[in-house]
Amino acid sequence: MANLPDRSGWLNGPLALYPPIPPFPDLTHFERRALAVLGELFVSASGRFAKQVEACRVVDRVDTKVGFYTRIAVDRTKTTALPISRKGGHFDVPGTQHGLSITLWDDDGYLSTIEGVTYGGDDLGGQSLVDLDFIGYQLANGN
Repeated sequence: MANLPDRSGWLNGPLALYPPIPPFPDLTHFERRALAVLGELFVSASGRFAKQVEACRVVDRVDTKVGFYTRIAVDRTKTTALPISRKGGHFDVPGTQHGLSITLWDDDGYLSTIEGVTYGGDDLGGQSLVDLDFIGYQLANGN
């Protein structure tokens, strides 16, 4: 397939062949809102996390039909590292039966991936990633 980003080391198998989903380099409305909420997990470092979000750009996004993966690049000259991986939460998304779980992943302390997954065979109800929103959430602090 032409025009696929280099996904080696990030996605493999059939997902690596899925088309990239815009907008680039911007976060979607859902991603931006979810990251603002997830900033609460960083307590005294929430400002540092917010700076990473401000200094990020989306380099790839895949719609898996039961969720998504968004690959992020953070300008490391504008912020500092902090533990991010496995922090996340549950988001109540209209059009889904059980909502969406969001997990954050880092690369050496810098946000690298936003992973969104529905529960129990649920899907996104045919919604595009650009149209996703949430009406409630519950945070979960990973290890």
